[in-house]
Amino acid sequence: MKKKLILTFAVLFSIILISGCSIEQEIKIGFSLGPSQERWEKDIDYFSSRIRNSGAKLFVTKAENSHAKQVEQVLELFNKDIDVLVIVPVDSRRASEIVCMAHDYGIRVIAYDRIVNDCELDLYISFDNMRVGEMQAEYLTRIKPEGYYALLGGDSGDNNSLQLRLGHMNVLQPHVESNRISIVVDYYINNWSSEEAYSIIDNYLESNPGRLDAIVASNDHLADGAFRALNKHNLSGKVLLSGQDAEVDACRRIVSGQQSMTVYKYIETLATVSASAAISLAQGNPVMNTQLSINNGSVMVPSILLSSMVSVHPENIRMTVIADGFLDEELIFGSR
Repeated sequence: MKKKLILTFAVLFSIILISGCSIEQEIKIGFSLGPSQERWEKDIDYFSSRIRNSGAKLFVTKAENSHAKQVEQVLELFNKDIDVLVIVPVDSRRASEIVCMAHDYGIRVIAYDRIVNDCELDLYISFDNMRVGEMQAEYLTRIKPEGYYALLGGDSGDNNSLQLRLGHMNVLQPHVESNRISIVVDYYINNWSSEEAYSIIDNYLESNPGRLDAIVASNDHLADGAFRALNKHNLSGKVLLSGQDAEVDACRRIVSGQQSMTVYKYIETLATVSASAAISLAQGNPVMNTQLSINNGSVMVPSILLSSMVSVHPENIRMTVIADGFLDEELIFGSR
């Protein structure tokens, strides 16, 4: 009888101990989203799904393009005792203060799709944005290897904008040097603003009617502004137009002949890899596949650059974004 009581007590003690450990070891991940374009909602959905399946707890904040708001929200995340912060910065340079604050709290930081400069960042995970830029320029120059080109880049504070432009120029420079292509518009656009993209193209066309053959828009949000300007000047469908992110309206413009292409990046891969990395860091385990390091102006940051992306155009839209389940066919084509 005495042995049974001892055994029972030992079992109960083990249950209590295990239960206590599971509570103490609960992983908490914070996700701070800076920008507010359509594309990012998909990232949150995929990331949340992976975190939930792991049994960890996730806190998501949305700064809506405000650096000050992002700082305020991140401090709230720190007070929730998160283990790892995953951040899409509003401003890649100013976000360095967020990384420094996180380290003061003993929290490790992953930069998601936008690197944070000038700080001891723990990990950077993104796509090969230089290659995305090359894909955009390659598609347009295959159709129009000469003529007048406009370049609409993203925010100059976003390192992705710079990488995209390097990709554009890798392709365009030989055409420029041989005088086959003239770059007549070249801007980086604050906060990737669709309205500013509209104004730039509209103002150019007011002064140079018809003197435009292609617009290399770095993403679909900028392409939307450019499209509206082209439409105003009766040039929609006549001027080539690139994009990125495979947003719904962009894909609709592609099937209607008003946008030439977009780059579809397999966001589920990015979100899943990032969520797994966050859990590994929270557990104190090494992150796999970080063979690459990128200089952020302060340190060489362990990085993962994914190559899972494809050009989307009228001929393959069903085989890409629709077949992959990223967008619904009826959403793009409507009921036919």
